[in-house]
Amino acid sequence: MYNSQSTHQMKRLLLIYTTLISLFLGVSCSDFDELNKDPNNPTEIAPINILNGVIKDGWEQPWDITQRYCQFYVTGYKLYGHQNYMLGRYPMNYDQLRNISRMIAEAGKRNANEMKAYSPIAKFYQAYFYVRMSERLGDIPISESMKGVSEGNFTPKYDTQKEVYMQCLNLLQEANEEISPLVKNHIKGGDDLFYGGDLGCWQKLINSFRLRVLISLSKHADDSDLKIKEQFQTIISSPEQYPIMTSSADNMQIVYPGGTTDRYPVYPDDTKENKQRNAIGETYLKILRDNEDPRIFVQMEAGDSINAGVPNREYMFSSYKGANSGDDMSLIAQGLNRSEYTTIKYSLYVTPTGSPCVQLGYPEVQFTIAEAINRGWIPGNASQYYENGIKADMQFYNILQQQINSFLSGNNVLYKGNNPDGLKQILEQKYVSLFQNSGYQAFFDQRRTGVPVFNVGPGNDNGKIPVRWMYPENELLMNRKNLEEALKRQFGGSDDINDVMWLIK
Repeated sequence: MYNSQSTHQMKRLLLIYTTLISLFLGVSCSDFDELNKDPNNPTEIAPINILNGVIKDGWEQPWDITQRYCQFYVTGYKLYGHQNYMLGRYPMNYDQLRNISRMIAEAGKRNANEMKAYSPIAKFYQAYFYVRMSERLGDIPISESMKGVSEGNFTPKYDTQKEVYMQCLNLLQEANEEISPLVKNHIKGGDDLFYGGDLGCWQKLINSFRLRVLISLSKHADDSDLKIKEQFQTIISSPEQYPIMTSSADNMQIVYPGGTTDRYPVYPDDTKENKQRNAIGETYLKILRDNEDPRIFVQMEAGDSINAGVPNREYMFSSYKGANSGDDMSLIAQGLNRSEYTTIKYSLYVTPTGSPCVQLGYPEVQFTIAEAINRGWIPGNASQYYENGIKADMQFYNILQQQINSFLSGNNVLYKGNNPDGLKQILEQKYVSLFQNSGYQAFFDQRRTGVPVFNVGPGNDNGKIPVRWMYPENELLMNRKNLEEALKRQFGGSDDINDVMWLIK
């Protein structure tokens, strides 16, 4: 009697034998080519599989260095990370852009109506990744960036940051124009990880992301080429032509299924050990504490030694103390060991599914519109959009409506008008809504506006909050001439994390 392994080996030998016989008997060239295809390296792939790969490559997760640089939380042990703000070099996203080109090529081989959806989604993601690179680095190749395969140009020129943003805004305009008739004709896309093929949601995302890009250009609002205010006004005043997110159901977000390979990033984790590693950042916590924000009781747990023995101390705002991002890590470690610092809410976050991680959400859109009104770009009621953003984020954490109403009527929260004080309120509440969400968006908003004031100290090796990443080393090796020209144009030849790019000048 043969065991299963022996049977498998005999079948494998039989397959080899019959294959050799077939070859000697004379198979056609096409048959021979078919036999030589590598099943592990397919020549065709479904566009939806490429899109979902792009989505996974593009999302930014919670509870990592990204969120420490946004000062949402702090670590006290180098083994688990740091917040020294030595940003280093940023690897460009051209692999993702090549995958997007492949997705379009594969979609073009298919004639089904729904395949048309991949073109506007591709343009959205092209804009998404070009903006991601440029907001971190400055000038980047865009006009010649994808000509390596088609034209053999492997040393593309660097476009100015202004040119990059103009092209990205054009891509988003084209994406909206292309997707609009598909939505009207109820065409469905593939089963993507964000929206499951709902092109109406994708269209809202395209235009909502365009608002994010426009507000990021606030220092150039009067540029006659960019026409920032005009574009913003066009989108807001034409909701049928340019639909945007209208509720949190439209969020671009990751929902962790909780399976073996798709669990929330801090699960599984030991509660005791985590309390000795990480603390909530005081920059973030102070805003909640000062405003007596009920989100504090949902997101975090009070340090064990603060108000110890006091009844109901977990519902006292004074029980919550954050760690300073700029402190030396040894001091943070001491505070963690003494259980002085507030830590994450384990019942909310340290589970297989955790909490959805938003990449771009409805609250952000509402605060962005409120900021545009406050700045005088468009007419409207900034207070209403400001309150919409707060309500939506509080509802995300299941805060009771009565608590929301009470919070909104508080002296510190009640909107102070279209003036610098009102703008600070909008930006602070937007920052709060970005907690463990949206990647570096809170960092970029703070870089642009100065709100909130980030903590700096001996733990920040740079001595101050940097404003950019350096170019990747392979650009120095493969495209040095064009890179050096771009560095000279932008920073007098320097490539330093403290160099100020055009976007924030």
